[in-house]
Amino acid sequence: MEKEQFLYKKIYLDLKNKILTGELTEGTCLPQTGELASSYGVSTITITNALNALRMEGYLNRIKGKGSFIQLPARGAEVLTGSFDGGAEQYEGRNGDKMLGVVLEHVSSCFGLDMMYAMDSMAAEAGYKLCVRFSYGERDKETEEIEFLKALGVSGIIVMPCHGLYYNTAILKLVIEAFPIVLIDKKMEGIPVPSVRTDNHLAMKELVDYLVRKGNKKIGFITFSENDTSSIKDRRKGFLEAIKAAGIEKMAECRLEDSEKIEIYSDDHDTGYSERIEQYLKDNNDLEAVICAEYGIARWIGDRKGITVCCIDEDYLSPGGPHFTHVKQNEREIASEAIRILLKQVEKDPSYSQTDCLVPGIFYEC
Repeated sequence: MEKEQFLYKKIYLDLKNKILTGELTEGTCLPQTGELASSYGVSTITITNALNALRMEGYLNRIKGKGSFIQLPARGAEVLTGSFDGGAEQYEGRNGDKMLGVVLEHVSSCFGLDMMYAMDSMAAEAGYKLCVRFSYGERDKETEEIEFLKALGVSGIIVMPCHGLYYNTAILKLVIEAFPIVLIDKKMEGIPVPSVRTDNHLAMKELVDYLVRKGNKKIGFITFSENDTSSIKDRRKGFLEAIKAAGIEKMAECRLEDSEKIEIYSDDHDTGYSERIEQYLKDNNDLEAVICAEYGIARWIGDRKGITVCCIDEDYLSPGGPHFTHVKQNEREIASEAIRILLKQVEKDPSYSQTDCLVPGIFYEC
């Protein structure tokens, strides 16, 4: 089971060891993902997860179009995230610090860092240390990190659940055990667990209203398959409600089906999705504007003459990429609400009640 689920960890540790021992020197460009996969005898997904782990800790600098280059992180860069080897032992000897745990899918310069820093600051004000872990969008890794945080002795956990068809049983187990937990970015329908997420209905209304004010009447919508992902469902529902409220014609939409896992960690374009988007735009060549449920879709469309593109979120993968009018998540407000709700559970505040907190996004016009 370990070989199947966590091979990326062994590769991560092997590459990190080579960096720390000087076998891989700063500035070295790593081979392409396919070459590394062939060298280690694993899938490209496994290699991608290992490289993402190194990049999150500051050991890799990815330059779009050129490759991944070895770098040495600044001193103290790993304080928030810890490391795979020995993290629990290092913390256990720290004078009985009270701790809170966080499991995020990912962070980047464009998404997650402000939220993570805000959580750490707010936890510190309340007398807690924050231990941040990453799932990289992998359900098994998410389970591993939840179990790691519990074994570490955290008082409560904030989780940004992975996209996918099914609920993670590790999260359901925390709910059953009444362990303090808050979900961010997504909601589990029918499960009594508090969540803090962007108000996607309001975000879609802001984007539709903006396009209508600009004179657009034929507005399309491109989204991923919902796959029981609350944020995607909310964005589609919000779009349809906004179109109806604006009194304009409902145009055909494009739903990118057949994906159990939404890939958000690669700059590579999915050929199948690209072809479907191109066909959608060709079949609906009278569209004046398109709203995309995720930035990852918008970047596949790019800048096109005669069509305005808007999206939820912005370029969280490569800051040098194309930019669109969008609604960005209010990371600091999400962090504030998540920590507040978690601490109410941890400290058994009698005013606590299970809630679904919606945070308005921030509108940016490009």
